Amino acid sequence: MRVGIPGIGKRKTQKVMTNKEANLMERKSISIKTVNNDILFGFAWECEKPEGVVVIATGMEECAYRYDDFAKFLNKNGYNVYCIDHYGQGENAIKEEQLGIVPRSFFSKCVRIVDDVAKKYAIKNKPLIVFGHSMGSFMIQDYIQRYAKRPTKAVIMGTNGPNAKLAYSAGYPLARLICKLRGETRRAKFLSGLAVGAYAKSVKNRKTDCDWLSYNEENVKKYLADPKCGHPSSNGFYRELLKGNHRLYKKKFLVKINKDLPILLVAGKEDPVGAYGKGPSKLADLYKKLGVKDVELKIYDHMRHEILNEDNKQQVYDDILNFIKK
Repeated sequence: MRVGIPGIGKRKTQKVMTNKEANLMERKSISIKTVNNDILFGFAWECEKPEGVVVIATGMEECAYRYDDFAKFLNKNGYNVYCIDHYGQGENAIKEEQLGIVPRSFFSKCVRIVDDVAKKYAIKNKPLIVFGHSMGSFMIQDYIQRYAKRPTKAVIMGTNGPNAKLAYSAGYPLARLICKLRGETRRAKFLSGLAVGAYAKSVKNRKTDCDWLSYNEENVKKYLADPKCGHPSSNGFYRELLKGNHRLYKKKFLVKINKDLPILLVAGKEDPVGAYGKGPSKLADLYKKLGVKDVELKIYDHMRHEILNEDNKQQVYDDILNFIKK
């Protein structure tokens, strides 16, 4: 049964695909059983002769199927792609009231699930790339500390860095208090206002409160129209998210990162989540100071948070592909 939480280098050529290859690229439903005996659902995009595997961790209040175009691009270039929806999101929220409702230790459980997916679908002697966007980017930051030897490379997109650690440290006890006073499963109007509300206000003359996601108006419209996107998360969700982020920049965890792991950080220059490029830049500097040998940083002009969905997304696609192929 599905888990139910109560209350809750550029491409040189475009190769022509055979019918068999095209059928393989169509996304298919997959599931994984956790150590807690929960069954979580998501999608797989597979190609005929994979050169490697990419495991994606999505952002908050979105769905795995939103990565369909990017996953098919990776398929065309020889990579299998797997993405499990988080608790309370996408395929794991059967009913509307389950959206945004998460279990205790949600963040660390999701990081563990990324590793479960990696172990299940990894191909022997082939590269394994872990990829995270937004909330998923923080999970990948944590992942490369906990499972340092597993991935071949890491791509961290739409993230922030150690400059935000004071906000996480202050936010966590506040979220704990609100959970105690108002309940874990109640919609987090106050906490959401502090976080997502601030992102919305960062765009002047905005048409919608989701304009901060991208300049691409069609992408924003699709997000707003999707019943499984943009739903208000619970107080418990914010407590667990802040709890996970709170530990990311402690030296005792950072030193566990594999210094030989190539890391690519990508972000939009006008992304409020990363303080307009400052967050990813400071994170890149932190990794370099730790002794990580190969750290790349790309900040894209005229792009906001969802750089995979901007009008000129192909440049981002190609840069990520070049990184994982090199």
